[in-house]
Amino acid sequence: MLLKKTGLVFLLLFAFKSYGQQVARATDVQIVTTAGTKTVITGGGITFLGTSKWTAIDDSIYLYKNTAASPEGWLDSTTTGVMDVTSTGNVFFQGTNRQSFYGKTRFYDLTIRNTIGDTLLSSCEVRNNLHLDTGFVFTRSGYGNDSLWVSNPAITAIVSTSNNTRSWVNGRLSRTGNVIGSLPTFYLFPVGKTDSLYAPVKLEKANANLATWTVEYFPDTPFNYTNVFLPIDHISRVEYWEMTGNTLSDNNAMVNLSWRGYSRVSSNAAVRDSLVVAQYINRPPFVWDVPGGWLPGRVTGADSLSGYVRSNAFNSFAYPERRFTLGTNSKYNGLPVKLIYFTAIADGNRVRVNWEAANEQDTRLYEVEKSVNARDFTQLTNVASRQMVQSAYVAYDPTPVNGWNYYRLKVIDKSGSFFYSPIRQVKFDKGMEELRIFPNPATTVLNILLPTSYVNQVSLQVYGIDGKLILSLKPSASLVVMNVTPLAAGTYVIQVTRNNGNKESYQFVKQ
Repeated sequence: MLLKKTGLVFLLLFAFKSYGQQVARATDVQIVTTAGTKTVITGGGITFLGTSKWTAIDDSIYLYKNTAASPEGWLDSTTTGVMDVTSTGNVFFQGTNRQSFYGKTRFYDLTIRNTIGDTLLSSCEVRNNLHLDTGFVFTRSGYGNDSLWVSNPAITAIVSTSNNTRSWVNGRLSRTGNVIGSLPTFYLFPVGKTDSLYAPVKLEKANANLATWTVEYFPDTPFNYTNVFLPIDHISRVEYWEMTGNTLSDNNAMVNLSWRGYSRVSSNAAVRDSLVVAQYINRPPFVWDVPGGWLPGRVTGADSLSGYVRSNAFNSFAYPERRFTLGTNSKYNGLPVKLIYFTAIADGNRVRVNWEAANEQDTRLYEVEKSVNARDFTQLTNVASRQMVQSAYVAYDPTPVNGWNYYRLKVIDKSGSFFYSPIRQVKFDKGMEELRIFPNPATTVLNILLPTSYVNQVSLQVYGIDGKLILSLKPSASLVVMNVTPLAAGTYVIQVTRNNGNKESYQFVKQ
């Protein structure tokens, strides 16, 4: 065994021959094993901190956790079945406890074979093969580019005896590749979250230039999810992936996104075929779109529980365009419920909350939540879902506080999963009433939300910026939906005239 000191830190591994527990800690360490040697610390453990390198060439090290409390440690033992000196360069993490390995570390072969416990890794590199047999790998979140990196460009550099049903990476996984892809030739990224959400990605490389990609899965609402480019009807509300490539080479690849029961894809094959790979790209401006144009029929999978959808063109992986998710042009493809709008307005001595949802067949309940500081929310009321293709709802806050009131919607499905709407705020003065116009700018439809007291008591006139009258009506409901598709792009004025002659004016823009 050759032990090196790097930088200014000395390796404290003097007392191997001892009957007591020996714990050694070191920073910026490189441990190099040579043929026929072993690291033996009887009854003790090693904790690596900082930037450490472990290069295993002709030896194998099996690591067992030996401490329950922080700091984490491992026992490298000669116990039967723990160390196999005849193997070549393979480090095993196995056992029943959680294990942690911090610091920049290099493995030749790495095998994860924990029967119960998880393995925590920081910026580690696997130079040959990564074996994900049993147990889950967690890479640290929020630490820059921390990931588990498989630098071997072979398609088969990641293998699993459990077919990744019992082992995957929770966090960032990086792979290097140079093999031109075309199904069934692809680079598999076995990623997911928790021990029940396996959400793999397959990438098919465009050319033989060496490139490295980093993939991470998030079971959460995608950023700016309502900003979609036609003909996308909506994107997933429950999950997305972040995928980046190194900028020093051509990293273009065809993307294959997976789905699972959590994704709530339609069970109808014809509807399911509307799935596409959506990417948040700079058209400009930034919008969820389908690079390569709309091309259904890229779906593989027998049912709504699992499958893949393939992108229509080779995607780029620049950091600003790192977000990917499932999209559809069908309002009947759940992904899951789609909130068409969610608003809150002052309405006399109360606040009225309105929302409309599509694809709510699997939605069980809507909970309206309120806050006075935009941080701490409590339940105001709940409304049972009608479980229809499309339905509108209304709820009231009978006791708003003077000043700012904040509202959000918690949408809960039959499985107990949920997501939150954007927060709406209302500045309330007793007796105050508001009129809301959305979306503004508008492209096809403009919604005008009126206080209850305005219904059958006001008239609306729409004028062009030149003063020309375009439309006049007397609302008989609190929501007026106006088709603005025939209007030319530009600015328009809505004039509200009450029965007593008072007038209010509002502007909107038609794109």
